[in-house]
Amino acid sequence: MEQLSWTDDMMLRAERPETPMQIQMLLIYDQTTAPGGRVTFKRILEEIDARLHLAPTFRRRLTELPGGLHMPYWVDDPDFDLEYHVRHIALPQPGDWRQLCIQIARIHGRQLDLRRPPWEMTVIEGLNAVPGVPKGSFAISLKLHHCVVDGMESVELMAAMHDLAADGPRPASPARRFEPGPLPSTSDLVARTATNIALYPLRASRVLLPTAFNAIRQLHSLPGALASGVAATLSPGSASIFTPSTRFNGPATPHRVFEARFHDLADFKRIKGCVPKATINDVTLAYVGGALRHYLSGHDELPDENLAAACPASIRSSDERGAGGNRLFGRLHTLGTSIADPLERLATIVEETSASRENADSAGNSRFLDLVGVVPTALLGLTVKAAIVMPFSAPTVATTTVSNVPGPKEPIYFAGARLQRVTGLGPLIGGMNLFHVVASYNGGISIGATADRSALPDPARYAECMQTSFDELLGAARQAKQHQAQATTRM
Repeated sequence: MEQLSWTDDMMLRAERPETPMQIQMLLIYDQTTAPGGRVTFKRILEEIDARLHLAPTFRRRLTELPGGLHMPYWVDDPDFDLEYHVRHIALPQPGDWRQLCIQIARIHGRQLDLRRPPWEMTVIEGLNAVPGVPKGSFAISLKLHHCVVDGMESVELMAAMHDLAADGPRPASPARRFEPGPLPSTSDLVARTATNIALYPLRASRVLLPTAFNAIRQLHSLPGALASGVAATLSPGSASIFTPSTRFNGPATPHRVFEARFHDLADFKRIKGCVPKATINDVTLAYVGGALRHYLSGHDELPDENLAAACPASIRSSDERGAGGNRLFGRLHTLGTSIADPLERLATIVEETSASRENADSAGNSRFLDLVGVVPTALLGLTVKAAIVMPFSAPTVATTTVSNVPGPKEPIYFAGARLQRVTGLGPLIGGMNLFHVVASYNGGISIGATADRSALPDPARYAECMQTSFDELLGAARQAKQHQAQATTRM
């Protein structure tokens, strides 16, 4: 038995029917590389079955403690049924991109059954009219509850599914056949809860004392830091600490829409090279900022002030990889939506993010997560519920979430089929109903947008805005390179 961390537990407590807390990967495969040029559903089941031992996540489900007094435990599912978790559907013909997006959005809007291991895989065949994808390709939707993995851990899980060659051998079988452990009794769970409560003061002191000593050592700098912070906030022309509210900051419904665009990573690197200190993440923020600028302007709803994005980042150390769960710490970054010039927008974003990177304190972020983790579970649960029912007239923190998930740099294969495209969907929460997943793979990069249907009733229009934003960034980058080359020639 393994107990959830407090961050994973919060992912469970934030779950509501209209806001399922789950992440989803959309993987598109060319099956012509498989033996015989075809992958059957039976072969897919056999491939997954041969790899279950590589990721304990596949066979584990949750068990709750009496009264929810403490965080749940992961236990082996004695009734694990692979064919329940792996489903098979086909798109109506012609099997185009719009039909695939609609189907993926429907899958994403349905809650996972938390009485079973919280993941589902849906094989979708009939992709016969998707631009840039070979006719007869198939897709896999892999959906997992956020309490199981964060974005970086989902990459580890994807690695367990794939090979580096079309004819790669399956992984070696485990030394022993899987036998689920016994389910804990109610008395065992109560005893564990009592033990955790008894040990709480010791666990809390281990986190609180070092934090207190660190705070004492920094007391001498506190007055100056407070003074400069207040001055910066109150100075003329300074931006508000809250972002303007938009159509993406209303209450959530159970209905989802999805769209994505796919680009060459080399083009993002060309854009990045135009602004000193810029990163690929900065380019994606400028990209999203431009897309929102075009979309909201088209609806006559663009605020004068810049919008902001919440950007979760993994602070998982190398020795924590493969452990599952979440180790995330988020920052807010401007999207430069008030700036029409794409490279000027990027430069503004870089100025802010580079300062954040220089002042980043991973150890401090980790200590903060540990500090919140000593708050009693019942109190954390009440806090989450209070946030959920908070009126939406409250100040807006961010317009959207932008999450970057770097994937494999070389082609990978599943059941012999080559993975062609990767994109993703993220969870929505009430008050922030637009989520962007940035996924890279094999020299390509995708931007996937998940939204509440009431906030984004025209996802195809938003996809056009995404493409326009990219075209403007790349065009400006090429023009800047030409000017630079002409200046060099004159010299």
